[in-house]
Amino acid sequence: MIRTTALALLALAGLFCAPATAGEPLAACWRAEDLAARPGEARAVKGAPGSTVAMPDTAADTAARAPILGTVRRVELPAGEKLVALTFDLCETAGEIAGYDGGVVEALRAADARATFFAGGHWMATHPERFAQLVADPRFEIGTHSWSHRNLRKLAADRLAGEIRAPLATYAAAREALAARQCAAGLDLGHAPQRPRLFRFPFGVCNPAALEAVAEAGLVAVQWDVVSGDPAPGQSADAIVRGVLAAVQPGSIVVAHANGRGVHTAEALPRLIEGLRKKGYRLVTVGELLAAGTPVVADTCYELKPGDNARYDKPATADGRPLAGDARPGAASEPTGARKP
Repeated sequence: MIRTTALALLALAGLFCAPATAGEPLAACWRAEDLAARPGEARAVKGAPGSTVAMPDTAADTAARAPILGTVRRVELPAGEKLVALTFDLCETAGEIAGYDGGVVEALRAADARATFFAGGHWMATHPERFAQLVADPRFEIGTHSWSHRNLRKLAADRLAGEIRAPLATYAAAREALAARQCAAGLDLGHAPQRPRLFRFPFGVCNPAALEAVAEAGLVAVQWDVVSGDPAPGQSADAIVRGVLAAVQPGSIVVAHANGRGVHTAEALPRLIEGLRKKGYRLVTVGELLAAGTPVVADTCYELKPGDNARYDKPATADGRPLAGDARPGAASEPTGARKP
């Protein structure tokens, strides 16, 4: 069931604000070549040294319950407002080092476009410098995406809590380390909260227990209403641009990937940003979008219609991994089903 959640507006309005930016905000800590995309960096590597990271302890993690129970699909905006949020998932499973699609990040920076990245805790831990750059960039907002991209509706309570809360500890440690750098005196980290406020479910799947655990952790669960379809091998850059532009509406949340599993995402992004702006849209983070209107909340998770992600509930191991015989191409990525333009 879809509902609008006006009662949460006051709570959300105080959580999210738009920082001012001037010049290149990262120059204090990184040279242009440090920020640039590197050949081969977007490729995922399984079994590489350092590809299995221990989940951090979460016993000390406490937070007030989130003001929303359910998943945010989009936001209803006041008449005349044309805002849209581009979001990029950084998924990674245990036993692999997923990619960093520098082309996506470079396209956003070149266009001075705001965006939200939903980063898995395992990905944060294996990409410490790239993650620090994303946290430091005031154009970007960081949400979490579980620890190691399990199907959370198939996990027992203790594993469920760890998958949700462990990335918060990794984020906090990364932000603290960034703030402690000598160069950080030249950074303005006011846009980066001490603790993330947003969460995205792996595979976009959930159940009542998972929704409750996310809210209890003080996180607002965010899905989407527009699917880029970028993990699909046959999805061209032209199809991504046409499909998103055809589906977007004021208050939309668009899902894509920046972990190397988005096919043609970086190629599509400059044209997509240009097309959205020509249509009169302003690009904002999810937090800014939530603060600008009334969240449209569903009490279940799905890609484009209820029940369309049941394929992720095939037999799995105790920790939510699909069994070998059920593995799919790009299984650590998210929805591939884009609307056909």
